Amino acid sequence: MSRSTADGAWVVGLDVGGSGSRLAARRPGAPSSSVAAPDVTLTGRPVAIGPAGSDAVDVVRDLLARFRAHVPSLDADGVAAAAVGATGLASLVRDPAELHAVLRAALPPTAENGVGAVTGPMTTPTSSSTPRDPVLDVRPGSGPPTAVAADAVTAHLGALGGRPGAVVAVGTGAIALGTDLRDVWHRVDGWGHLLGDLGSGSWIGAQGLRAAVAAHDGRDNGGSTALLAAATERFGPVPAWPGRLYTRADRAQVLASFTPDVAAAAHDGDTVARQVLAGAGTHLATTLAAALVDGVPPLAAATGGVLAIGPLLTGAFRARLAVLRPDVELVDAAGTPLDGALHLAARLATEPGAVVGHAPWLTLGTPHAPPTDPTDPSDPTDRAPDPAPADPHPTEED
Repeated sequence: MSRSTADGAWVVGLDVGGSGSRLAARRPGAPSSSVAAPDVTLTGRPVAIGPAGSDAVDVVRDLLARFRAHVPSLDADGVAAAAVGATGLASLVRDPAELHAVLRAALPPTAENGVGAVTGPMTTPTSSSTPRDPVLDVRPGSGPPTAVAADAVTAHLGALGGRPGAVVAVGTGAIALGTDLRDVWHRVDGWGHLLGDLGSGSWIGAQGLRAAVAAHDGRDNGGSTALLAAATERFGPVPAWPGRLYTRADRAQVLASFTPDVAAAAHDGDTVARQVLAGAGTHLATTLAAALVDGVPPLAAATGGVLAIGPLLTGAFRARLAVLRPDVELVDAAGTPLDGALHLAARLATEPGAVVGHAPWLTLGTPHAPPTDPTDPSDPTDRAPDPAPADPHPTEED
């Protein structure tokens, strides 16, 4: 059921990843398109990965505190809905419920959301082949409706404007998601810089450093003196690189920091650097094609900062995709992952029944759930969700 947001209430979207974090917020009256200019935009630090996993919860809490300080009238205005897209959601974030809790604790609900049900509990259709879609039990008055999604989902929503299809998101990492936004959710890559993320910023940087090491060692193939000079200027002498790289918790980001040097060398005509960028484009096309499984419409897009390198990468990407899937319509990305998070929040505020949860990609929290006994197995609305399958996702898109 569609409804209007309360007068003056905000919708809030957050994009939390390995290269940084951002918040966008809009009030009613502004266009709900994912590419419309938001009323407030804030930036924050990237997530850090430690022994306990991702600190995305802390990043979100910090951004929300700054948002509250930026909008003194927030308690009076209320928040109609909030959504966050987070990197590493299924494996590095301990529990999506923690992110829902932070959103609800920091953001005041509208009067409509705070006093009880408007349309009843939000429902999430399921397919018989997938786990139950979780709708978290949120007591009336405890905050606005919330959505917590993997960054691949918000990248998808931003790039295709909420349409089904496949999107490859490429930044520090690389991941593709093919989905009909209801029953089919097929992920390709996003396995991190050690196991995958082929064609990503970390992959390009690593390939560039390997070429620099080859030149340093005097090997007769694969070396680039141009990349050796650039890498030495950035990281110091080659013998110091293992100590500088292997001990870092942010290795993927450090590797990706060399990508601009690889791109610069390629634009200056370095053959090895050009081969690296062409290889990245080919990998990304292969990843995207693999996400276009049965049930996913032949509509696709690519999004992320690495694509700004230009035709030396995107030319190979387009050429390979045309060979692998000539039937696919490849469109320009309509927006960014942050736009996707804001789009998700706006849909949750105005058309909650149209937002379909699917663990581990997307979980929903609603303040309209009636107070019930969470231990009662006869109440499916309030039952704890089935455990999400293990799904490592240590990647992020710019």
